[in-house]
Amino acid sequence: MRLSLVLVLGLIFSIGTLQFAHASYSNVSISDPIMVDSTGHTISNYQTGQEIGVQSILTNHGTTNQKFAYMVQVTGNNGETDYFQAFSASMLGNQSFNATQVWIPKAPGTYTVQVFVWDGLASAVPLTNVVEKQITVQG
Repeated sequence: MRLSLVLVLGLIFSIGTLQFAHASYSNVSISDPIMVDSTGHTISNYQTGQEIGVQSILTNHGTTNQKFAYMVQVTGNNGETDYFQAFSASMLGNQSFNATQVWIPKAPGTYTVQVFVWDGLASAVPLTNVVEKQITVQG
């Protein structure tokens, strides 16, 4: 079952990458991700077993409602996916939205946190460019 999920997520990622050029036509922007603790305060030191919120501000600069999927993927040094999670929602025109997904690292190391914003998981059309940040988790 886990292998099937990885294959499906890999396919979704590949489809989204192929359509990446369309991101510049969207009315949605995204801030660089910040890491926050369970109370929403910015953190810069990370430990295994710690809840790390990956938080971005999404803004709909258009005047109509915009559906979106906020996805966070965390990969390790060897490119293996350690975490992938997504949720879908909708923003009103001219609205900003604070989006967060919580990851709990299981092992120390250097990780790449990537954030994707698509119009939905099924269609996988990017609304923003992929933003990423590297972090180091201590044991």
